[in-house]
Amino acid sequence: MLKKALIAAVAVVVSLVAVNFVFPKAFSYLCLVVQETTQSAQDSIPPEKEIARLKMELDGLAREDERHFHKVATQIVEVQNLEKQVAGLRKRVDEDAKRIAARKTVYDVAKKAEDKFVSYEGTKIERDVFLDDLRIAASRFQVDEQLVKSKEEQLSLRKKNLEMNRKKLAELKLVREQMKTELERLETALVQERQNQAAEQNTLDDASYQKLRKDVDSVRDRMEVLKQKRVLKGEIDGPARAAEQRKEQEAAIDRFLNERFSEKQ
Repeated sequence: MLKKALIAAVAVVVSLVAVNFVFPKAFSYLCLVVQETTQSAQDSIPPEKEIARLKMELDGLAREDERHFHKVATQIVEVQNLEKQVAGLRKRVDEDAKRIAARKTVYDVAKKAEDKFVSYEGTKIERDVFLDDLRIAASRFQVDEQLVKSKEEQLSLRKKNLEMNRKKLAELKLVREQMKTELERLETALVQERQNQAAEQNTLDDASYQKLRKDVDSVRDRMEVLKQKRVLKGEIDGPARAAEQRKEQEAAIDRFLNERFSEKQ
């Protein structure tokens, strides 16, 4: 059945193309007839039925509000959870920064005194071992600090998107109320005109009421969800790295420690 319908449609298209090629003027007349028939069908719809249809569509838009409310409510919960996560990460990073700064200060004192051991929290540790641990902690801190910055940026974007959607939700309701009022005004005006017709016992030209048959612009959902996610992956190489590469990395970590945690002179 579908195959037959497809063949018939192709035949019609081919026929129209052939008519346009052989009789271009006849094809233009055919298009004009189709256009006039369509317009005539639209003009034949009474304004009362058109207003009723628009009211029905407006009610349908109102019923979609539940879906919009659910989406915005979900966004609110997601933002709240992300806020808690960012707050926890920020607290941990700040605490790590204080610990690393304190350990760096202790190390600098031992290095300046040329002591082979470092006294930290009541424990003596070889200075080289202490430095290795300090470097590892600093490397992890770099990764965690970048992760917090990424999460904070993500949180900021989500808050902006949430605020935009909240405004859109309020705007949709306002637009719907305005359209409802406009339809009621049109309906009142139409009733008055029908009463005038009955009083005068005369049918006015339909062209006088074309403005009553104009469609009310439909409301389209203009919500856009801007979701951006960034994932930072940090990887610390194992002890199998080449000696030269290790020295370069240790030098980089040392520079970071000196710039970030050394006491200001």
